[in-house]
Amino acid sequence: MQLTESFKKIDKIIKKIGSDNPEEVAAFLKYDIIMLSSSLIGYITRIKNQIFIGINTRLKPIEKRFDEWHEIGHGVLGHLNESDFTQNSNYHLDLTLLEPSQQLNSKTISKYEREANIFAAEYTIETNKILEMTGYNNSVMKQFRALKATQQQLRQEYEKLLFALQGKESSETQKYKLIEYKKELSKLDEKKQELGDEIAQCGVLSIPEIADRTNTSNIIVEYKLEAMRLRGYSIEGVELATYKKVFKQEAI
Repeated sequence: MQLTESFKKIDKIIKKIGSDNPEEVAAFLKYDIIMLSSSLIGYITRIKNQIFIGINTRLKPIEKRFDEWHEIGHGVLGHLNESDFTQNSNYHLDLTLLEPSQQLNSKTISKYEREANIFAAEYTIETNKILEMTGYNNSVMKQFRALKATQQQLRQEYEKLLFALQGKESSETQKYKLIEYKKELSKLDEKKQELGDEIAQCGVLSIPEIADRTNTSNIIVEYKLEAMRLRGYSIEGVELATYKKVFKQEAI
């Protein structure tokens, strides 16, 4: 199952049972959760069509919530049906979760772990908290996103024309159009930069600040942002809060 489809499935379950508690969601899915006292972080296994999830009792509350959602994610996403996930057995062990090497696009982490981490982060941190901390719904950020969308569309047109002219001699009309594209892109850069002072006053938080406020880690926040992007959000504020300038010039 794709991540976006899994979100829809879990959203419906949460709405139906009136809770986003992972243990209640697991019970609805008929997944049995077993508490572990070993050094194992967690596991998921299927025995005679019954899915069992193991969770370490020594995890902190936020870690426990993330791990429960992580294992539920493995189940909902159908990872147990993949032989390279279970390594040809009927179980999967999670010895460590979210080590520093497990960055969002790291080649050292499998696609299954990446998907389970995105899934878990989505339901570990409330979306509304991220929207509030990034100023997503205020008028300044809406204006910034609109400007960036216009700029991206204009840049695509510019690059499309450049590609069409490869190896060909451009006409005066085409040369003029390229110049106009550059001028307009530059104006959009300036307009976005002018929003700098206003954005600074919005109290937009950086990824480390969001992690601190939500009592999680930078990596979990990054996975949450990836989940939100899959849902159609464009979180510019997080990027902007880490810049010395509000917008870095995008050279053509």
